[in-house]
Amino acid sequence: MLDLQRPPQPLPEFLWGDRWRFAAAMAGDITESFVERAIPIKQMPEKLFPLNLGIASTIAIPGTIVYAGRRSMQLARWLAEQKPLSVTYVAAEVETGGGLLLESDDRWILATFRDREVIEAAEIYEMRKKESRGLHFLIVQPDDSGMTYSGFWLLRSSPDK
Repeated sequence: MLDLQRPPQPLPEFLWGDRWRFAAAMAGDITESFVERAIPIKQMPEKLFPLNLGIASTIAIPGTIVYAGRRSMQLARWLAEQKPLSVTYVAAEVETGGGLLLESDDRWILATFRDREVIEAAEIYEMRKKESRGLHFLIVQPDDSGMTYSGFWLLRSSPDK
């Protein structure tokens, strides 16, 4: 059972990625783009396919991409062990910043930030999660070439959050 009362733990330093960003893909492209793709670690339950959730193909499904360089497979394996449920933006004041939490059986701090543009992107990410009934994704890649993926998770948070 997910214990949201436990304080989140920082991601172990040896797993930190080089950088990360928010992304989005059209619902109609998610399964077509990732089901057949050779990705070493992939979690895409059919029950979460946009079509099976009644999500229109034109809805933007938000996601988070972590570029982890040489640590890419190590991070993807660790994430697989955690069995991710969702990645959630936790808002805070600009002075103190906000962050992204990986929610699984435990809670992990994936990123913290204070930059106004990143906060605005995080707010759009959460808005898109509401529009997509909580559906979102997490990708781990070694770099931003788009050629190689280490891990892909199709996730769903409670649509009323």
